[in-house]
Amino acid sequence: MSTRATTVGFGSKGARGARVLLVALMCAITLGAVSGHAADALRHFGLSRSVPAADASVASPAEVRLWFTQVAQPGSVSIRLIDARESAVETGEPTRDESDGRVYAIHIGKALAAGPYTVSWRGIGDDGHTVRGEYRFTVSAQ
Repeated sequence: MSTRATTVGFGSKGARGARVLLVALMCAITLGAVSGHAADALRHFGLSRSVPAADASVASPAEVRLWFTQVAQPGSVSIRLIDARESAVETGEPTRDESDGRVYAIHIGKALAAGPYTVSWRGIGDDGHTVRGEYRFTVSAQ
């Protein structure tokens, strides 16, 4: 009586299938990790857009408007406008948009001179962490 051993394994077709399965699994894990980081980023307080936009060249704006990724804790938002000499430009206090609690603005009571400006902002989100940032824009000569 002869005994024949049967090996259950990966022949050439099986090996290819295993590689495809392994690559698909690695892609799924990577995609999950990336989308998880993206979701984390959206949960943290930060600036999502602004007017004037970062690096924009604009006519003198009447206000600076910032859109945050979440509603800030009450009284935690500050927005400063700084000129080329690194002096603070006098503006109104930050006001929250009544229709969207993520939006804040400062009113600029005068025409700005041509040149670069920095918007420096700070706020506290749901997680209690203070977040700061800044960006620049330029007022073009008129």
